[in-house]
Amino acid sequence: MRILSITPAGTEILYELGLGDRVVGVTKYCSWPPDARLKPNLGDMMHVNIEVVAGFSPDMVLISNMNSQIGERIASMGYKVVTVYQDNFDQICDSMIRVGTECGVPEIASSRVDELRKLVDAISIDPAGGTRPRVLVTVGRDPADTVLKKIHVAGRGSFYNDLITRAGAENAYNQNVPYAQISREGLLRIDPDVVIELIGENGMDVPTGEIASQWKAVADLRAAQEGRVSVIKGDFTLRAGPRYPKILDAFIRAVQNGESEISE
Repeated sequence: MRILSITPAGTEILYELGLGDRVVGVTKYCSWPPDARLKPNLGDMMHVNIEVVAGFSPDMVLISNMNSQIGERIASMGYKVVTVYQDNFDQICDSMIRVGTECGVPEIASSRVDELRKLVDAISIDPAGGTRPRVLVTVGRDPADTVLKKIHVAGRGSFYNDLITRAGAENAYNQNVPYAQISREGLLRIDPDVVIELIGENGMDVPTGEIASQWKAVADLRAAQEGRVSVIKGDFTLRAGPRYPKILDAFIRAVQNGESEISE
């Protein structure tokens, strides 16, 4: 089976299930595992050239619910399309089972999902009636925005909400949307107990101390003044896939231990 993966999470699932040798193409965002970077690259995952898809002659195409708009076009060409859902941990597990079944390795998928569930259950935090800190997760902020004019935050509709809950906290941005942009003024109105800033590849070269100082400059922000801003660096935090336990561990360290810098 020749599999074309147009989703980083899908690529990670395929390799997790031992199907890396069947992958014939990936996107430029499919950076894990390292072997995936050696596969032919079709470019962007959101704007896919159908002629390029045809050039791979795939038996199956993996997409995600983030770029599902391309699924119908690909399916209309006669290709089998499988969607990977990734809004929470349960969806990630269900997607692994679905991919494993479609690829003829259901037992491997079931075994790996059982392992992941046991690991996540073992490390998840339950305050048992205690107070849950209010956590604000920022995603994809430009570190060049030194005065925090535009901040993209994770709402209750994102998979980060699931991580926040399992880390023993609650989402400070309580709107039922995946993501939203807020201003500096909006940030002050929310006034979270903890800020977790996720830094992907584009900001890896910016020193953590410099990023922390930008938050520290917001004089009335409680989390910044109390030293409760955690910077987590690495694209692993941006991939809702089999590395979920690793992301959860980083969130727990930020929320429960107050670690200010966590790297992949």
